Amino acid sequence: MLAIAGLLGVIGFANSDFQPSKGLLVAAGVIAVAGACWAAWAQPKPEEVYSPLYGRRRLARSPYSPIWVLLPVALVAIWVFTIYGAGMFLASVVGVQHTRSGIVTYSARHEPSGRSRRPACTALSVVLETERGPVYIGHCDVHLGGIILPTGMRVTYRTRESALGMFADREPALPQLDSALEMAKRAEQQAARALERR
Repeated sequence: MLAIAGLLGVIGFANSDFQPSKGLLVAAGVIAVAGACWAAWAQPKPEEVYSPLYGRRRLARSPYSPIWVLLPVALVAIWVFTIYGAGMFLASVVGVQHTRSGIVTYSARHEPSGRSRRPACTALSVVLETERGPVYIGHCDVHLGGIILPTGMRVTYRTRESALGMFADREPALPQLDSALEMAKRAEQQAARALERR
């Protein structure tokens, strides 16, 4: 159960730009401690056996019964699941839709490895403007195809926001996409012409 909970949480963490709030982080910590205590209490009690050679001794029913193994695993798995599994799901379902404007702070072309079948994408770091203050979002946009956006360019993201945090769409709404692509093409053409003149 702990392994499944942790795995679901890791999958949720890998497939979203969910930004959990501080309240959810604290709540997840409390839930993780309570779940770890429950997991320790629910562990089967060791059996007492007797042998003429060793006398009476206790045999654990599971190799994972020691408390020093169980507690860290339970804490990490339940905390990760609460934040990036259940928290992401709730924030994406009950959150209120918003359209947030942001500024590109970093843009670079990301080339996948030769063994990967993924296409080239553009690694973006964007700071969104919200009522709570600036929120950082980082992702790799496949639709840009590796085209670098100029630093300081304004972009728009669709988000779902709630008390649990903010869930940003991995496919941002970029009204300026056409103009950005045109600017990037012009910059590439100018660079090519400058090299030819040299």
